[in-house]
Amino acid sequence: MIRSVSIFIILLLLTPVTGVIVAEETAQGAEAPNAASSDPAADLVVVRASGDPITEKQVLNMINEMARQENFTFEQSRRRNSLLFDRAVESLISVSLMSARMSEMNIAVDDADVDAQLIQAAQRFPSLEAFQKAITDQGLTETELRNNIRKSIIMQKVVDEASKNAATITEADIEKFYNDNLDQFALPERARMTHIFLTIPPDATAAQKEEIRKKLEGIRVEIEADIITFQDAAAKYSQDENTASNGGDMGIVTRNSIPKPFADMLFNTKPGTVSPALESRSGFHIIRALELKPAEQASLQDSRSALRQLLEENAKQSARQKYIEELKREAVIEYFMTLEEFDKRH
Repeated sequence: MIRSVSIFIILLLLTPVTGVIVAEETAQGAEAPNAASSDPAADLVVVRASGDPITEKQVLNMINEMARQENFTFEQSRRRNSLLFDRAVESLISVSLMSARMSEMNIAVDDADVDAQLIQAAQRFPSLEAFQKAITDQGLTETELRNNIRKSIIMQKVVDEASKNAATITEADIEKFYNDNLDQFALPERARMTHIFLTIPPDATAAQKEEIRKKLEGIRVEIEADIITFQDAAAKYSQDENTASNGGDMGIVTRNSIPKPFADMLFNTKPGTVSPALESRSGFHIIRALELKPAEQASLQDSRSALRQLLEENAKQSARQKYIEELKREAVIEYFMTLEEFDKRH
């Protein structure tokens, strides 16, 4: 899957690369960028983009950011440095070249825009104190954070500039994509599901587990006798903190997204019916379908808006990639560390 370079650009500008010390120029210049330094903490240069050094620690930080976006297997996780090295280096080259272009464009940013993004960032935390602690833990001052946000806003303007020549998406483009990819619009069986959950302690005996199951069966009987509604019972008894306050609503699930015993019970009963207690690895559940929908094909009409958004983003991404390739053709890119050499070190 092709990812937007701009995601990594913004990530890099907002995420401080702590502990990175760019290697100083040696007497030989670029011919010996990784010569031993008197400073044991000096970082090695992996590549230079028009003279701008990209260091080994920067590459490792970029690999860490990229790895968070991947669904690696255990074996792939062990080899992630090797698997992501080339992509990380190329992304950092893109960042470097676009940063240089950013400086050339001399873009001004209003303090009010910085304030707005700072407020948005703070709102992601439970309190102002938690936000300030996160800044401190990153080794940042508020001034440095504001500068990083300012840079990210400017970089986004550069990205927008790179996207302005994106192709216009027509209705014919949308219809063609839909007809060429019908398999991607097949909707599986799905249901809107609610549940009530009682946890089983890790050291519970068989007798204790049976008591928990009986308690949940008792709740089910009360629901079926209209003594209490399912929604109120979930709010009162369920130990699933994520859904209890919402009446146990788990949203839309598909047959293959939940364990088979739960799927068989859910999709083979009438909506509104409450299941007997079902055991999972962590506890007992009673479940109820609010709505069942059969497998079907999503229509072009229903998919049109999402498809337009997808194709427009793909067009912008293609324009950004073309823009970056043009910057690379104009730049002098010097590589000083191969994948094989990086592998030996990591």
